[in-house]
This record gives sequence, structure tokens and C-alpha cells, in this order.
Amino acid sequence: MTSVLCICDQGYRATTEEQDDTVIWIAHMLQREEATSVAVLLRGTAVNYANRAQESVGVTFGDWTQAHPADFPRDLARFQADGGTVLVSASDLSRYGLTESDLVPDITIVEDNELAGLVADHDMVSFW
Repeated sequence: MTSVLCICDQGYRATTEEQDDTVIWIAHMLQREEATSVAVLLRGTAVNYANRAQESVGVTFGDWTQAHPADFPRDLARFQADGGTVLVSASDLSRYGLTESDLVPDITIVEDNELAGLVADHDMVSFW
């Protein structure tokens, strides 16, 4: 089995015009492939994806409306339901004022000193 670690450090890129985050979408599609195990590590602003209390609302620019905005808690839960693992940086959670009780269920919080081991434990690492 091939193990993949997707490190998402910059949250909310292209999420206004898209209906998802590219990193979460690609990780989910990879997880659905046979013989692939995918973990997503949320760091930086991306730790906010795991905040279960956030609401996604549409936005309008002129005549164009994004009526189906990204819904990160839902997308992460679907990724997990397909066997994916979601990890979040403890230091970045603290930086953004979030605690474990704010998060989508079944997310693993990792300390900075665990990152090298995470990278070593995976066959492939992509940094976004």
C-alpha cells in the first residue's frame, strides 16, 4: 500500500470560485484509489478547515453567484469516511484560537516535533 501525506499550509486558496479546496479534493480522490492510504496535515490558515462551527455561504460578484461554496467540515468528514486521516498542527490551532472541542470529530492533533516522523512514515509527501 502506498502512503501519501498531503500538507496543506495555505487555506482558502481558490475556494471562492471553486466548490472545494484543491488539496482536500485531490487527497480524497487519491484515498478512493485501491492500495492508497492518504493523510492530510492542516497547518497555517488551513487549520481553520477543521473548525466544525464555520458556515459556508454563497457570494455574488455582479451577475455571477457561487451558490455552492466549499464546506470544509463536510468535505473532511467525507474524506475520513472513505478512510482518510486528518491531522492538524497543535501550534497553529493555538495560533488561531482553536481547541480540540472546536474540531470535526476524529481529527488527530500533532505537535511540531512529530512532523519529521510523519514525513518519514509516508512514501510520498506533497506540500501545498
